[in-house]
Amino acid sequence: MKKSQRSLLIIMSTCIGLLLFSYVAIAMSSEAGSQEDPLVSRGYVEHRINQLKYYIDEKIKEALEKNDTSNYQGNVQGAVFEIIEVQKGQRVIGGASTEMIIRSGQAAAIASESGGVADLISGKDLKSGELIPLNHLLLLPRGDGRGVQVLMDKTYILIKGSYEIQ
Repeated sequence: MKKSQRSLLIIMSTCIGLLLFSYVAIAMSSEAGSQEDPLVSRGYVEHRINQLKYYIDEKIKEALEKNDTSNYQGNVQGAVFEIIEVQKGQRVIGGASTEMIIRSGQAAAIASESGGVADLISGKDLKSGELIPLNHLLLLPRGDGRGVQVLMDKTYILIKGSYEIQ
């Protein structure tokens, strides 16, 4: 090997070594979880998720406090379906995002100026007076007076969300 080739090899090796050393030094000096070192621990991620859950829960509470739910019965948060028995001639008016299932009896939809009652099983919008099939999941998208008119005594309804019986 010539002297010039050996010198070039030593210079290149030294440069590569310095580059590797400087990269390692930069990587070690950065804080974990920072922009330079995005790796984080499981505990950190769980902590951030819990913070986010708390934030979302607080926003939901604020939104519920803004809405006047004093005239409504039932589970406002709507975590589970509640079974209610309604008599002929009564109306069940739901709040925003209320879900209903007519389990037995007979009921007709009550629509509003904004639209009808969404039948999620058949995929259609039920207009006022239209009979509701048993065991179909209904969604009331807004608290604007939509609901069901009960046409038969002892009609059982599964309901999730806020509602008012009139």
